Amino acid sequence: MQRYVGQRLVQLVPVLFAVSVLVFALMHIIPGDPAQLLLGFENTDPQQLARVRREFGLDQPIYVQYGLWLKKILSGDLGISVRTGRPITELVGEALPFTVELATYALILAVSTAIPVGVWAATTRSRLADAALQLFTLFGLSLPAFWIGSMLILLFSVRLRWFPVLSYPALWQDPLANLRGFFLPALTLAIPNAAAIARMVRGAMISVRGEDYIRTARGKGLHERVVIRRHMLKNALIPIVTLIGIVAGYLLGGSIVVEQVFAIPGIGRMGLQAIIQRDYPVLQAVVLLVTTLFVLTNLLVDLLYVLLDPRIRYA
Repeated sequence: MQRYVGQRLVQLVPVLFAVSVLVFALMHIIPGDPAQLLLGFENTDPQQLARVRREFGLDQPIYVQYGLWLKKILSGDLGISVRTGRPITELVGEALPFTVELATYALILAVSTAIPVGVWAATTRSRLADAALQLFTLFGLSLPAFWIGSMLILLFSVRLRWFPVLSYPALWQDPLANLRGFFLPALTLAIPNAAAIARMVRGAMISVRGEDYIRTARGKGLHERVVIRRHMLKNALIPIVTLIGIVAGYLLGGSIVVEQVFAIPGIGRMGLQAIIQRDYPVLQAVVLLVTTLFVLTNLLVDLLYVLLDPRIRYA
């Protein structure tokens, strides 16, 4: 097991390296001058532009800029924001807790909804259940996140005033206000992911419900709930956990739209602002961080396989 974890961590290095090179190169291909954005378009003094480029190393060749940035990354320094002049480590430290909290709430909502719905649809053998799940999946996967979020804000915040808008106090300061503030954005993220997970649960349950060990369990006189929970669902968890791991990685880095709609100062919104402002160091740090979190999440899922199925072993 330890050898396998070490191998996966080593494999993470070339992945992050390739991603960093790709992002660094693509961002420098896009037209625009970060120094000009920093000074303002009304300031066209060549000497000031040259000074800013020199201060931030923008006058160096691209490969030199990349080498200097990579050297700082390896030493634990994410660099300085071109736009704000603040250390990127501080910016990430302020934004990451919001994204992690949002992703956690959304994943809990999605999983707690999808598993019961998927199990119900797979075990009732009802056309109505299949139709209901298909309808839920269709709407969940078809409706865009910005539309869902906007409708939830209009209904529950503007009309009914049940939930606050743009209020995200810390969990340890006011737990109830924290949950109320994050509920709508978490629900917006949970709806499409719950639809995908529910469909996977249904398919995985159907694939195992005709197996011999299921008939044997029923033949022993076990209650149907016990058969479903201990035998059907447990043996169908491998593909379900795989999808949940992918969803978790997506939630940690793909909640840009939801964070923008609800004005959550998270990693996704910080990356979007970095794109608009052409803040190269911030964008590169965000992409590197998101990639790392995604790969580590997949590694955790691989390790969970051992707990779910004792037959799986890693050398």
